[in-house]
Parts: sequence; structure tokens; C-alpha cells
Amino acid sequence: MRLYNKYLQSFLVTLLMLICFIEINANDIQDQISNDTINQTVENRKIGYWIIVGNMRNLPDYNPTDTIEEGFFNNNRKVGIWKKYYPNGLLKSEINYINGRASGAFTTYHPNGIIEENGNWKGRVYTGTFERYYEDGTLAQKKTFNEKGKTEGVVEYYHTNGQIELSFTTDNGKEAGKASRFWPNGDLKETIVFDEKGEGISSGEISRINPEIKLDDINDKAKEISVQGETNKGADKGAKGVKIIDGYHKTYNDNKDILMDGEFKSGKLFDGKHYIYDENGLLEKIEIYNNGKYVGNGVF
Repeated sequence: MRLYNKYLQSFLVTLLMLICFIEINANDIQDQISNDTINQTVENRKIGYWIIVGNMRNLPDYNPTDTIEEGFFNNNRKVGIWKKYYPNGLLKSEINYINGRASGAFTTYHPNGIIEENGNWKGRVYTGTFERYYEDGTLAQKKTFNEKGKTEGVVEYYHTNGQIELSFTTDNGKEAGKASRFWPNGDLKETIVFDEKGEGISSGEISRINPEIKLDDINDKAKEISVQGETNKGADKGAKGVKIIDGYHKTYNDNKDILMDGEFKSGKLFDGKHYIYDENGLLEKIEIYNNGKYVGNGVF
């Protein structure tokens, strides 16, 4: 019995020393990860985990130590989930990358932390279900993309009160059949019939039957707010005379549709989205800008 207790005591001492050794080495490894393996380059190529901060990019509103984005590089190309942040530190987007290209599920966020967009990328096109939300979390758009990145099936737009604003069907990205536009109270506002080319002919505005429903004053004011006191009138199609100070802003056209959303520099959209509408007021395309340059089209 004494011999057993002796061996047991010896075993416990050895186990305690092993635990201490593992804990010490774990701390050493953690220090190495945080200090030695972040922002590494090999033969001028980025590898491993990177944290991009303000003093690495010439972006307005970010302090030198503010995190702009973070994620993994493999041979100078983004891989896995990359996270971007607003200057206030809240999450701006979560995007999955494969070999340097956005691919798979992605989520973007409004500056207040509410989800803005949910969708999927494959190569350079959108696929599957796509949803966009207002800043209060109310659904704004819902559509589905085919493997070619064209809308397929029902496309729906919503008022800020949750009522359907516009509903139509697309066939490989082209409007087909007819579209129905509704007042905020649910009454039919107009019908648009599309021809074989996808061009629409409106039936004209239809008067409301039921009592008028006014949209949330907060949402209306949010759409009417000008950029830092500057008006948005004439801002559509790049009209001159509208000065926007550096920083993150949203601008709206005379129809109160969102026009530009992103970071501005020297009065121009530097990093963000420019929304383009057709003569019927339907969203036609979204131009994406990165570092002051047009880089392609987004969801439309």
C-alpha cells in the first residue's frame, strides 16, 4: 500500500509538472502568434494572418491603429473569411475568398450593425438567394440568381413598412410578363407590362382605394437627410455642384432612392456602391468602386 501511494504521489507530481510545461509553452505559442506570425511576407508575398490598419491605407476617418480589415493570405491572395470594419469598429462585411476571389456566402452590414445584404458569389457573379435590408432590419429586396449571375424568377422590392412595393418576374435577367407596383398601404399603384425585349409600358398611376399609410417618419427623414448639410439635388449621374466631405456617407436622388453608399474622398466615391436607375425608376445596376476606381458591377 505504501509502495502504491509512493508511485501515485510520484505520478501526480510528474503530471503537475507536465501541465505547467504545457501551459508555459501555450503562452509562448500565443505570444508568437500575436507578435511574430501576423502580417508576414515571404519573398515579398503576404502569407498567414493579416490585420490591415489605418496607417497602411489612405482612407478617411480611420485612425492609424484602427482595423480596416483582417483575414488570411496565401501566396499574396486572400483565402477564407475576411472581415472589414467601419471606422467606428463595427463589422462592415464578412466575405469568403478562394484563391483571391470572393466566392461563397457573404454578409454586409449597415454602419449601425444591422445586416445590409446576404448572398452568394461564384467567381465574379451572384448565385442563389439574395436579400437586402433597410437599416432597421426590414426586408428591402429579395431575388434569386442563376449560375450565370442573372436574376431568375420572382423579384420583390419592399417599402420601409414591410409592404411589397414592386413585384415582377425575370427570365435569365430579363423582365418578363408584368410588374405590379403597390402603395405603402398595399393598394395597387401601377402595372407595367414587359415586351419581348424586356421593355416596360406602364398603365399609369392608380389612385389608392384604402386610407393612405404614411411610412415611418424616421425612415422618411433618413432618406431625406442630406450629406453633412449639403443637398443631394442634382447629384444623380455625376452632376457638378454637389460637394461631399471626406468620410462615410449615403446620398439619395430626387426620388429618395439610394444613390451612393460608401467612403468618399475629395468629393468623389472612393470605396463603395453607385446605384443606377432606369427611366422607370427601377434599379438597373450597381457600380462598385474600390480605391477610387470602378472595378465592376454588383447586384442589380
